[in-house]
Amino acid sequence: MNKPIEIYFQFEQLVEELLIANGFQIQFNNTQTFDFQATRGNDLWGVEVKYYRTERAQLSLIESAAARLANIIDKNNNMKGMLVVACNLSEDLRLVLEKKYGLVFVDRSDLFVWASKKAEIADQLTAILEDRHLPSEFPKGRDIDQSLSLSPVPVGDFPTSMKGTELRNELLTLRRGKTTWRSYEELCERILKYLFSNDLHGWHTQQRTDDGLNRFDYICRIKPTTNFWTFLLDHLNSRYVLFEFKNYTGQIKQGQILTTEKYLMERGLRRVAIIFSRTGAEKNAIKMTQGAMRENGKLILVLDDKKICDMLIMKERGEDPSDLLFEIADDFLLSLPR
Repeated sequence: MNKPIEIYFQFEQLVEELLIANGFQIQFNNTQTFDFQATRGNDLWGVEVKYYRTERAQLSLIESAAARLANIIDKNNNMKGMLVVACNLSEDLRLVLEKKYGLVFVDRSDLFVWASKKAEIADQLTAILEDRHLPSEFPKGRDIDQSLSLSPVPVGDFPTSMKGTELRNELLTLRRGKTTWRSYEELCERILKYLFSNDLHGWHTQQRTDDGLNRFDYICRIKPTTNFWTFLLDHLNSRYVLFEFKNYTGQIKQGQILTTEKYLMERGLRRVAIIFSRTGAEKNAIKMTQGAMRENGKLILVLDDKKICDMLIMKERGEDPSDLLFEIADDFLLSLPR
């Protein structure tokens, strides 16, 4: 799968450089089952790399990635599995995961230990992970030999979900337009709860009349689970997020953005809206979202089918879909005109 966030590629490339610096030889993997193969001594490794913007481990995502890799490794004789994650794992959690899945888990603290003798790589790692800790504040990591000495026994046959793919296929085959607006809303509700069940709660529906149709929006209370949701809480002072679903055949226009902005209220701690659309927004509509942010501090993000599908596959593969929302919001704010 083509990863939708450029920083994923950068992190994966840096992990590859770290492995080479620590005695591995890298072989490209053409099967698309994991990121790359690596050999060290007489051992052959299947390596999967997962970038997470949030430093704290999200267990459901890590276990999803681990189950997929463990099943693949189990089918490859004489191969060991390594899951490299950009978050921190506690020592107890790491031991439980390694025993359960028969994989070596390499976390953020390990990577900094591995990079300690390579100043240039260590600097790149700090930049990519945006790590602000002092060296003394790092959780204790393991050096390369400690990490590999465990040699857990590969275990396979873990159940894996294809729900992300199923929802993506439903979205791509659903017709656009007024005749299917209710089916689209119901599908978007299921997509939201699949993507962000751990990040949002409340799931309050609000009825409104728009374009002659009785539509339902979702208003959810935000939990500070990942960097994106924490950013909305701490920096935009938005305790709630509004979701709107637009099953239009064409792109969203200025009028729809203006209507959405009216539903955002500073005193109601509701300053963020995320619009699900089929084909995105027109150029003038994007200018309206920029004006809402610049003049009133209201953030309106418009997602199209492609971005929604990217998030669904990210979640299915054990990646964090809110990382994509963070990148979209970050790009939007960085490019905000005067």
